[in-house]
Amino acid sequence: GCYGVDGESDSIMSSASENSTEPWFCDACKCGVTPSCELCPNQDGIFKETDAGRWVHIVCALYVPGVAFGDIDKLRPVTLTEMNYSKYGAKECSFCEDPRFARTGVCISCDAGMCRAYFHVTCAQKEGLLSEAAAEEDIADPFFAYCKQHADRLDRKWKRKNYLALQSYCKMSLQEREKQLSPEAQARINARLQQYRAKAELARTTRPQAWVPREKLPRPLTSSASAIRKLMRKAELMGISTDIFPVDTSDTSSSVDGRRKHKQPALTADFVNYYLERNMRMIQIQENMAEQKNIKDKLENEQEKLHVEYNKLCESLEELQNLNGKLRNEGQGIWALLGRIIGQKLNIPAILRAPKERKPSKKEGGTQKTSTLPAVLYRQVMNCGICKKNHDQHLLLLCDTCKLHYHLGCLDPPLTRMPRKTKNSYWQCSECDQAGSSDMEADIAMETLPDGTKRSRRQIKEPVKFVPQDVPPEPKKIPIRNTVNNG
Repeated sequence: GCYGVDGESDSIMSSASENSTEPWFCDACKCGVTPSCELCPNQDGIFKETDAGRWVHIVCALYVPGVAFGDIDKLRPVTLTEMNYSKYGAKECSFCEDPRFARTGVCISCDAGMCRAYFHVTCAQKEGLLSEAAAEEDIADPFFAYCKQHADRLDRKWKRKNYLALQSYCKMSLQEREKQLSPEAQARINARLQQYRAKAELARTTRPQAWVPREKLPRPLTSSASAIRKLMRKAELMGISTDIFPVDTSDTSSSVDGRRKHKQPALTADFVNYYLERNMRMIQIQENMAEQKNIKDKLENEQEKLHVEYNKLCESLEELQNLNGKLRNEGQGIWALLGRIIGQKLNIPAILRAPKERKPSKKEGGTQKTSTLPAVLYRQVMNCGICKKNHDQHLLLLCDTCKLHYHLGCLDPPLTRMPRKTKNSYWQCSECDQAGSSDMEADIAMETLPDGTKRSRRQIKEPVKFVPQDVPPEPKKIPIRNTVNNG
């Protein structure tokens, strides 16, 4: 009854059949598959096939909102296209033992108000958290679930014990049944199973194609438990240990308010335009790279030619230097011979001196010898204009008016940090500031108009300073009539 069997079909229920030993098979066994649920990571349980050929637990299909059934009485086929695909992998299950499967499938929330606990349906079933309204209660959605905090503790404990007892009973009864079955009975069951599988295969090929939405509804690969199992199996076969990779449980696409916004990588107009624009940019970048490569090749060829010319010029320069040395030696010999003829020692002209001894003047185009040492080594030690000491050079501040240096602590008032200097603002000490303000006041007082009148308006540009007014005199006391003044 829970499986959607009404007893009217042909040999689907052993108690309703004429032959009490008629075998009955579920949909997964009829199709000969080991299904994997699309809504949760747990493998054991009762499965139903979807209209697209996938498999889901019946309990998952009943409790996950948005899942529909083609035939409500038989609970088949299951339709997942009406459910919002942004729910896949949107929330993390709080009951999953393996964190790698916590974001697979679809998680439901606790039906208690304002509770943010999320979990898979089968995980909640193991913990005894699923509930169902009574048949007499007229409720649109009779299936609800509560988290451990909001569920009744005794009720949850009782349901969890029943679930574990049922699981162990099913396993033990299966083992006992396999031992008690005779080979003839097992052969009969297998023959009947093959007939059902042939019928299921024929029905699968002849059934109409399921409705598919016009726009593709993709989902993240990490939200599929079967895909993660295959990847883990592949890593195991390749000898890669998946334990060394940490599981990232943080929601990278969460917005500022904490809500997760699903971005569908579907073939929408924006998505296609993005890839077209990227391809155009790639083509432009490749053309630019080819052009730059041609320019690079031309520059390398020119560089090789310049290297050849440079080597030739270096050889010719070396020959000229050798010739110059020979001529200088000959000139020095002739000059010494002239000195011996005259009988006086003549000064050797500058043109015959060795290159190391020659010091050309500025008129001859010579330049002063500059030092290659950094300018930091030649920094002049400055003294403070107030304390006349040169300690704490890094705390000296230069006045842009008098060009003197002052310690920050020696100023009046002292400064706690260096003032900010920009292109249009400078800093000057208090003495220069006072002198500048007095000069400005004098210029304002002396400035006159062409007709001889003074411009007194310029004097009000200064900020108005607060000057306390004199305390007004106390009002005179008015003598009251009929009183005697005793002086």
